[in-house]
Amino acid sequence: MKDCCNTGNSKAQIKNPLKKWFNYIIYTVIAVVVLGALVLKLTGN
Repeated sequence: MKDCCNTGNSKAQIKNPLKKWFNYIIYTVIAVVVLGALVLKLTGN
């Protein structure tokens, strides 16, 4: 069941997707920085 149904709180349903997408954005930015640094290191620039 969904979190809102278990807790009876509709705010939990709204907050979780925003938190999920925020985490995805943060992890994507970190991955881009790390991969960019790796590519620059391998190409010797």
